Amino acid sequence: MPKTIDRTLPIKRYRKVVATVNLPGVPEGTLGKVRVANGVTWYRYWVDFENGVRLGQVGHEQVCHASDWAAFQIDRAEAERRAAEAPEEAADGGEGDGGGAAAAGNAFGVPEHLLERSRAARARLGA
Repeated sequence: MPKTIDRTLPIKRYRKVVATVNLPGVPEGTLGKVRVANGVTWYRYWVDFENGVRLGQVGHEQVCHASDWAAFQIDRAEAERRAAEAPEEAADGGEGDGGGAAAAGNAFGVPEHLLERSRAARARLGA
């Protein structure tokens, strides 16, 4: 049975990481070391990358453990493949939502009673 990797756990200090996206001055796949790890609900890191760039406030979704890099690439390719196969299903479900937003008179899907409440408040204030 393959080992499941929990990517939601924070990365600890001094761990080797890999950039999973292109960052300013750091191409995807560049190895680095976490210097500072902080955050409670939004994990972010200060990372020293091997190409000499030091970045702060790197988001948790922008890096992964160096040992997890190959599995991360496989999982990302699989997710892209599934997304490419499922546009027919998403298009069918999306038409119902898009039609409701158009029927409400706006493109954002804001309920009509809230729009009416805003109009009444602006009229009341003379704006």
